[in-house]
Amino acid sequence: MPIIRKPVKISPQKRVVSLLRPFRPIMLSLVLFLGLAHSTAHAQLIGSVSVSTSYSDNAFQLSEYDLSRYQDNNNLLSFVKTTDDLTIGTKVELAYPLHYRWWKITPSVIGNISQNVSNTEKYRRDAAFKVRVDRYYWNASLQYALHPHIYFRDFNDNDGSDKLENYSYSRDLYRADLTLEPLKNTSFKTNYRLENFRYNEFFAEADGKATQGGLSVVYRFPVFTMDAGYDYRTFDNENLVDNDDASYNANIYHGKLTIPKMPVSQEGKILWQPSLALNYQQRYYQGDGSWYGGRADYTYTMNAAFQWFFAANLNLSLDYSHIFRNVESDSESVLRLKEYGENRFGAVIKYKF
Repeated sequence: MPIIRKPVKISPQKRVVSLLRPFRPIMLSLVLFLGLAHSTAHAQLIGSVSVSTSYSDNAFQLSEYDLSRYQDNNNLLSFVKTTDDLTIGTKVELAYPLHYRWWKITPSVIGNISQNVSNTEKYRRDAAFKVRVDRYYWNASLQYALHPHIYFRDFNDNDGSDKLENYSYSRDLYRADLTLEPLKNTSFKTNYRLENFRYNEFFAEADGKATQGGLSVVYRFPVFTMDAGYDYRTFDNENLVDNDDASYNANIYHGKLTIPKMPVSQEGKILWQPSLALNYQQRYYQGDGSWYGGRADYTYTMNAAFQWFFAANLNLSLDYSHIFRNVESDSESVLRLKEYGENRFGAVIKYKF
């Protein structure tokens, strides 16, 4: 990938401070939130703990060409320990519902950690703060999420050394959601999000800002529920180098079919619920360079899931996803390197308290 290296020396002390600084608002909010919950009405504090594991047969989303180079021990793919990998994660959510007349206001904090078993640089330490307001015919929420470390893969320098560098970034997410239920079996959902991407010192030219907004309709039929919607997304590349502009516009179409909960046996103590989801994204790059000029990515995602409800506060989810990206470009290198397929299998057990 033609990305120019911009090395910047950072002392270990400054690096530690820079890593901790984004967590300060989240940590202060968490301390204040838990302190108020404990001092006023501890019994009303609710939450959940989820433990998850997922398997990917293409953890770095490598093309067939790159997978073949990996089998041939190509040095440019030496960062790959294994092409497939297992991810283990834990998610904790704490909420404190407040009732005032006909209003229900629920602030919550969410922490999420995960770790890949083989490719250990692929780890996540995410946090979020959310406020939701519920009324009879509608609900709305505001959310801020911090993703301080998202590692994608390594890329080689173009300074002649061919040295591999870590291609990772942080992301700040601001999101607003609104759901309206004007009819008994019909809901309308709308969302808007703003995302800031900040890459490490070697790839600062990839920094940018994304905005996304969408609308979906949910209709509950007697035997299934259908959710269909459309989102529009834009990404603006802020630090361009040699007109290598990664900005894009994207159309996102998504749909989901969910069957109502059904008893596993005649006793009816255990329930199960299947669902099927489809997502299709058209991404059109706006740059004129050799890498992004005239390029369009088409990504298809299919997901099938089953949930088992053992009790009101305990459930298990199993799912399978298939992802495929098709690319249009005048560059043979882009076509060779950017098309890929991936299969994912996941399991999540969740306990509410």
